[in-house]
Amino acid sequence: MTKRRLNELVVGMVLSEDVITPGGRFLMPRGTVLDAGHLKSLQAWSIAAVEVGDDLPPDAPAGATDGDGGAIRAAAEALVVERLCRIDATQEAGRIVRRLAVEREIERLSRPEGLRGAAEVPERRTAPEGASLPPVTTEGLLHDDPQLVSTPEVYDRISRVLRDPQSTVEDAAEAIRHDQSLAAKLLRLVNSPFYARTMRAVHGRFPSKVDNLSRAVMMVGARQLSTLALGVSVLPLFQDIPETWVNMRLFWEHSLGCAVAAQAITEATGRDNPEAAFVGGLLHDIGRLILFKQAPRHMAAAMRLALDDRQPLALAEQEILGFDHAALGGLLLHKWEFPVHLEAMVSDHHALREGSGREAAAVIHLADVLANAMAWGGSGSRYTPPLDAAAWALVNLGGAALSALLPAMEASLGETMSDFFPETGGRP
Repeated sequence: MTKRRLNELVVGMVLSEDVITPGGRFLMPRGTVLDAGHLKSLQAWSIAAVEVGDDLPPDAPAGATDGDGGAIRAAAEALVVERLCRIDATQEAGRIVRRLAVEREIERLSRPEGLRGAAEVPERRTAPEGASLPPVTTEGLLHDDPQLVSTPEVYDRISRVLRDPQSTVEDAAEAIRHDQSLAAKLLRLVNSPFYARTMRAVHGRFPSKVDNLSRAVMMVGARQLSTLALGVSVLPLFQDIPETWVNMRLFWEHSLGCAVAAQAITEATGRDNPEAAFVGGLLHDIGRLILFKQAPRHMAAAMRLALDDRQPLALAEQEILGFDHAALGGLLLHKWEFPVHLEAMVSDHHALREGSGREAAAVIHLADVLANAMAWGGSGSRYTPPLDAAAWALVNLGGAALSALLPAMEASLGETMSDFFPETGGRP
C-alpha cells in the first residue's frame, strides 16, 4: 500500500482506502480499479493523493479502460456495489434496486456536473478510545428538549381539525392560516408541477392556480391538506443542528426523496391517502435529528461503527443505543398525538410489525431503500438498509412498474425541493 500523488497515478492501480473529498463527500470505495474516468474524477475534485496497491487484480471490471463509456459504467458499478453492500442481490427485489441504482449513477456521472451531486458522507467523528457513554432512553431524549416536550400550537389546531369529522373547509383553512410560512409552503406544494400532474392522473382534474387556502382545501381535501400541514410544520424545529453531524440540505433532500417515492408508490398501487404517504416519508428519519441534537456522542460512536462495519446507521444505532431512530421518531409522533397510521410509518419503516399499519410502513420502507440506493441526499448513513422481502411482497409493485416510476420520482424531487425551499433555490 502506497500513498501516491495524482500525477503518479496510472490506469490499473487499485485503491486501498476509500477516497473522501476535501469537503467530506464519499467519492470512491476501496478496491476500485482506477481507469481514465476515475483519474478525471480525482482531478475534478482536487484530490491531492490517494492510497493505492501495486498490482491490477485479475478480476478488474470489464470495460474499466475501454473509453469514457466503460469508465463511467465501472465507476457507477463500484459506487453502487459499495453503497448497496447490504442489499441481497440474489433476490428479485435486490437485483431490481441494484440495476436501477447503477442506471441512475451512470446517468448522473455522464453529466458534466454529475460528480457534484454525490451524496455526502459525514466525517468519522467518534468518542475517544475507551470513553464510556452514559445510557440514554427514548423518553429522556424527548423530555430534555423543550421544543419536543409539548405539542406546539400549530399541531393542536391541525390535530383538532383531523379529529373532528364535522370540520369544514374554512375550519381546515383557518387552522393553517395563522402560520404564514406554513401556509405559503402548502400553497407552493399544491401548485407545484408534480402535484398538478398527480391530480390529473388520479382525479382527472386540471387545476388552475390555487391562490388561497380555502381553494387548496377544496382541491386536495381538508384531511389531506391538514395531513400535509402536519408534516411540513415540523421542519422549522430542526434548524439548529450543527453541520458537524449532518448536512441539513442533504437530510431534507433524502427525506423529500423518500416522500415523493412513497406518494408515487401509493398512487401507482391504488392505495388510499397518498398525502399521508408523503408525510410518512418526509418524517421517517425525524428520530435521527433528535439523536443528533440530544445524543451527539452516541451518534458519533454509531456512525464510526457503521462505517467500520459497512452497515446501515440504523443497525449501529441499535448496538450503541439499544434502539434506533425509527423507534424514537414513532414515539415522538405518538407524544404529539399524530394519526396512528403516520406513527406506524415512521416507527416501523426499518422493521415491519403486524398490525393495521403494516402495508403503509412497507411503502415507506421501500421508498427509504430507494432514496438511499439512488443517493437522493443523505441522512448520515453511507450504506443502504437491507430490503425486506416481506415489504416488497406487501407493496406488490413489480420491477417494471418501479422502473417506469423512477424518472418521475427524480423529477418530482427537484421540483419539491424548490417548492419547500424557494428562497434558497431548493436548499433548506
